[in-house]
Amino acid sequence: MPLKALPRILLAIAAATIAACGGGGAAGLPSGDHIHSLGITVDGDLLLGLHGGLYRSDDGTAWTLVALEGQDAMVIASAELPMFVAGHEVFARSDDGGNTFDELRPADLPGLDIHAFAQAPADGRVIYAFVVGHGLFASADAGERWESRAELGIVPTDTFGLAVVGPDSDTLVLVGPESGVLRSEDGGRTFIQVLDVPAWAVAVDPSGPGTIWALTRSGLARSDDDGLTWTAASTLEELDGQPLALAVGSGALWVATEEPRALYNSIDGTTWELVAGS
Repeated sequence: MPLKALPRILLAIAAATIAACGGGGAAGLPSGDHIHSLGITVDGDLLLGLHGGLYRSDDGTAWTLVALEGQDAMVIASAELPMFVAGHEVFARSDDGGNTFDELRPADLPGLDIHAFAQAPADGRVIYAFVVGHGLFASADAGERWESRAELGIVPTDTFGLAVVGPDSDTLVLVGPESGVLRSEDGGRTFIQVLDVPAWAVAVDPSGPGTIWALTRSGLARSDDDGLTWTAASTLEELDGQPLALAVGSGALWVATEEPRALYNSIDGTTWELVAGS
């Protein structure tokens, strides 16, 4: 049974991607405009991206602004070094685990309105970016040089989440609130749909080879074969707000919600505990 009606999901996603509008924090979570992203650093800290900065926490309850104050931390790729943060006119790289960031302005990337971004677990220098209005691009040298992989039409215009899966760097899983879940085995040059349900976040499980999780209209979905087939893991009905962001670490899953703003944790993807918020 669907967790929320699709119109509310689309409204929530749209609100999180347009220009900043009024927002607020919850107990234990940063205040500011909409939550966009969650990530986990290589040393296990949590990263939270708002439409106003990037925050870091070692327990999910106390947060520190670490970068991008006043900017949009829409997507985080932090499973390997270097780590990256991207968003609306934001593209930054950290070579020290998130302590400092350098802005990147590569000449061969046609824009910096980046709605989806992914890093290869097998090689942290291999990254992919979906640039709004242009398509999918790939870099093999940590973002210094880029090449086009798929134009709009091949890659959906509603691309909202991206993950590199499997033992190589050429298998991708893409999600969108209209397109559902798609998969590519050729580095993003072509895609096939593998799950026909609206989705907007996807994350690779580092503790389970081949395991991927996705936030969908129906709740949380799981794949154990690098995104080929999917099963329902949880309806997320025990979460009070609208789930918008997902991160997966070794032995733990994290979901951030809005309305109300809160952070939840699970060790199995089926039962959830409130960590911060109300």
